[in-house]
Amino acid sequence: MKYKIGVMGKAGRSKDLPKILIKNAEIIGREIVKQGCTLVTGACMGVPDVAAKAASKAGGIILGYSPAKNLKEHIEPPISYPYPPENMQLVFTGMGKVGRNVLSIISSDGIIFIGGGIGSLNEFSIAYHEGKIIGILEGMIGISEKFEEMIKSFDKNTEAVLVKDRDPKRLVKKIIEAIKKREIGPRREVSVTFRNEKGKQLVGILHLPKKEKPPLVIICHGFDRTKTDKKFVELARTLQKEGIATFRFDFEGCGDSEGNFGEMTIKREARDLNSALKTVLKEGDFDSSKIAFIGDSLGAVVISLFVKNFKCPVETMVFWVQAFNQRELFKVWHTKKEIKKWEKQGYLIKGDKMLGRAYLNENKETDYSSVFSEISEIPILLIHGKKDKDVPLKFSKTLARKYKNIKLKILQKADHKFANFASRKELIKLTVNWLKEYL
Repeated sequence: MKYKIGVMGKAGRSKDLPKILIKNAEIIGREIVKQGCTLVTGACMGVPDVAAKAASKAGGIILGYSPAKNLKEHIEPPISYPYPPENMQLVFTGMGKVGRNVLSIISSDGIIFIGGGIGSLNEFSIAYHEGKIIGILEGMIGISEKFEEMIKSFDKNTEAVLVKDRDPKRLVKKIIEAIKKREIGPRREVSVTFRNEKGKQLVGILHLPKKEKPPLVIICHGFDRTKTDKKFVELARTLQKEGIATFRFDFEGCGDSEGNFGEMTIKREARDLNSALKTVLKEGDFDSSKIAFIGDSLGAVVISLFVKNFKCPVETMVFWVQAFNQRELFKVWHTKKEIKKWEKQGYLIKGDKMLGRAYLNENKETDYSSVFSEISEIPILLIHGKKDKDVPLKFSKTLARKYKNIKLKILQKADHKFANFASRKELIKLTVNWLKEYL
């Protein structure tokens, strides 16, 4: 059932109810069922009972909150409530009428009042206090006609919404529309925190599509990036619309994650990626047979070592540039003087980053390209900008020539960061199309 709609009002015996109340209660009961909703009542006589019986005859479901502890107490004096109609599920609260009112109102997404007396006034005050959507059928004799005036004298504003109409069918539809407007669905971008092997808290954003058991893509940022890079966010939201879940996170010492960036190494980031994947697979319901990775620059190296060392099954990988040949790239990035200074003092300040000795020792004489011989069965899309000065295009051309599982796409106007609008859009389009083919 879409929503739960309460019907409250005059609680006299049916034979004593004005015909207009009976007629409208029946119409509202049937209309609630017609709209695919559950009817909620206080399981008492009068308007709620008339609406419940009409809803039951129409094949609907009714949820009745009884003040009694059991059916015997519900039917016998002093409560003497009517026997529940066929499709009513009784909830025995054992809390008396006022306690019953609290539960029935809180459980309803919206409440319709048809006339009523002191009991309805109590229900209304609870509904208003709880910020409920409150419907008033106009033209009915009773306390509900005074609700709007009462609100003006209240010393507290809540999120309650007052909906009025003389037409009972139209009132039900208005109530449903009001519920829809404020309906809160599942979040589509969820913050996820987790611990890496060192116990540091890392932070990521999980993008969830409206699909059961979706494929999963994990994005790994590069050396001087974070999960909030515009192209990562745009890609994740695009994949989400295509039914693919995406997780972007910050490695230790980057962005919102704990840790000291100066202690960073590629091997440590590969272990961070392992922690990220285990966390996401544990927290969400994904198709574990359809996993892919996207690595930006150094992130491509991290992913490849992770897949190799942790024996991770993966359908495909997409690299936005790459930095596998660290030995040769060190000559592009650092002067001999810088490296000597780095070796002597144990650190190097580069922009707003401090590089530690561990990273230098790990990479100054290392070429990670040989990893491709061990992941040769995985299809890889490598996208490189022709104007990239940080990692010259020749490095990616060499890899694409040597390894047949790598498909190289060159963006003519793109730099290392794919900073301009057109390049970023083309980058995302190529990536999404590739992933849709394999996932």
